[in-house]
Amino acid sequence: MSHLFSAALVCVALAAPLCAQQTADAVAPEAATAPAEVQVPEALRPAQAAKDAGDPVEGREWMIAAAHPLAVEAGAEVLDAGGSAADAMVAAQAVLGLVEPQSSGLGGGAFLLWYDAGTGEVTTLDGRETAPLAATPTLFQDVGGETLGFFDAVVGGLSVGTPGTPALMEEAHRRWGRTPWPALLAPAIRLAEEGFPVSPRLAGLVARDAERPGRFPATAAYFLPGDDPLRAGETLKNPAYAETLRTLAGE
Repeated sequence: MSHLFSAALVCVALAAPLCAQQTADAVAPEAATAPAEVQVPEALRPAQAAKDAGDPVEGREWMIAAAHPLAVEAGAEVLDAGGSAADAMVAAQAVLGLVEPQSSGLGGGAFLLWYDAGTGEVTTLDGRETAPLAATPTLFQDVGGETLGFFDAVVGGLSVGTPGTPALMEEAHRRWGRTPWPALLAPAIRLAEEGFPVSPRLAGLVARDAERPGRFPATAAYFLPGDDPLRAGETLKNPAYAETLRTLAGE
């Protein structure tokens, strides 16, 4: 029900013999907003310090940007070990589905834009969700034929499409990957089992919309433990997600 890239790529990885430069901007990432809750990984701190100082961040071999520091770390480790940009995308996306469930996940869809620096060729992959075969024009109407309210339609299984994210990840890896597939899912599996710090953004959204995940026992148990919304900085584990990734790693 979540959308991997919210119709746009959240994770951007570049691996080419060129200079990639990111001009510092005014958008504060999670880590800069609340360093006590979401720490920037040590290997990424020089780049974060340059950004915080308003200086350009440069990478002459590779660069990666994603919506969460832990996703960046997973992708950066892959690139640093000689993996391709496609490999880094898979690793980062697997982590995003764990740490940013409000925005990203295996149950959603994605688009990918791939540029080959050697040939100049651009390839796009469309992994957007498709409507279920049983969907009808009246799917989002009540018994009286009136259109459902937005959250009445969105919350729950009614709005779920056939996921495209896993297929996009697999196809990108098949075409351009170099790192063994199971290794790319390992960082997300480890975080899901050992736990990760809840970000201020996730905690704030859960608190704001607590009534919606509270409608279902499974989401209530995960996002509202003890009937209280998740708190920024607390450790959250997701063994079910780890098991799902293990299944994908073996296929």
